[in-house]
Amino acid sequence: MEEVVWPTAGIPKAIHVDNAQEFHSDAFRMACEDWGIAVEYRPLGGKHYGGHVERLIGTTMGAVHVLPGTTQSSIVEKGDYDSEKHAALTLTEFEDWLHLEICRYHNTVHEALGRTPLAAWADMGGDTAGRQVVDVDAFRTSFLPFERRQLGRTGITLFGVNYWSDVFASLVGRGQGKVQVKYDPRDLSQVWVVTSDGRVIPARYRDLSHPRISLWESRRARKDWQEKHGGRINERVLFQLIDAQRQLAEAARQTTRIARLENERDARLPRHQPRRDPSREMFAIDTGNPDLPTYEIDEFNDLRRKN
Repeated sequence: MEEVVWPTAGIPKAIHVDNAQEFHSDAFRMACEDWGIAVEYRPLGGKHYGGHVERLIGTTMGAVHVLPGTTQSSIVEKGDYDSEKHAALTLTEFEDWLHLEICRYHNTVHEALGRTPLAAWADMGGDTAGRQVVDVDAFRTSFLPFERRQLGRTGITLFGVNYWSDVFASLVGRGQGKVQVKYDPRDLSQVWVVTSDGRVIPARYRDLSHPRISLWESRRARKDWQEKHGGRINERVLFQLIDAQRQLAEAARQTTRIARLENERDARLPRHQPRRDPSREMFAIDTGNPDLPTYEIDEFNDLRRKN
């Protein structure tokens, strides 16, 4: 992945989006405003406004549906295909695949452009065109979702997990009120607290022995606890449940992997019928049985045999 070239970057003047819920979120709208990006919403019912990107999405999804475990675009297309049984990629592996697919697109001749999108980008100014992102972390963080939480003496609590930064000590008791807590749903090991004066403070688990978890894992564990026990789950039990769920998932993956290997091994076995060996079909005869038929035979060692 390190060798893949992806120079097409910069801060756009405007983003054209449809009316999906995520494009109306506070995090998205506020981040675009902070970076001076205009948001152009597609008119309701005007799918034709997104022709180019919809065609690109269709091309990309066509490649996605070739991957093992695809759910296809509809139940009809999926048919009897068992997506869960054939699923083979982790989310991280799929992200790597998607990065490669995007880079392949940029380096493939585009029919309408008559050249590759990357060549068109370079001809229009490339890296010198438009504003460039200087602080990549700040840019990425600004688009993350957030919750509002109270900053206290023990730090910040988000999704049942406590977070701390040494910077918090100087802020507690100064009338901060509730602050923005930005998070990456894929990795909850770190959050970013936005103070009233606009500072962004990274904060990690208060208990640094905890492993990285995703928001999905956290929600599933808390839901299971609520259904079985009711009430709130404490932090220690939360991570114990997630660890147990991971072990179950890993055992299932290993079982599936072994089954796949066995199926592949069986598929490689020769399908021809074994050669017949008549000698294995012979059996002994009881010569003392009087009911067996007898036949006259010539005795070749009989001296009285006529020539």
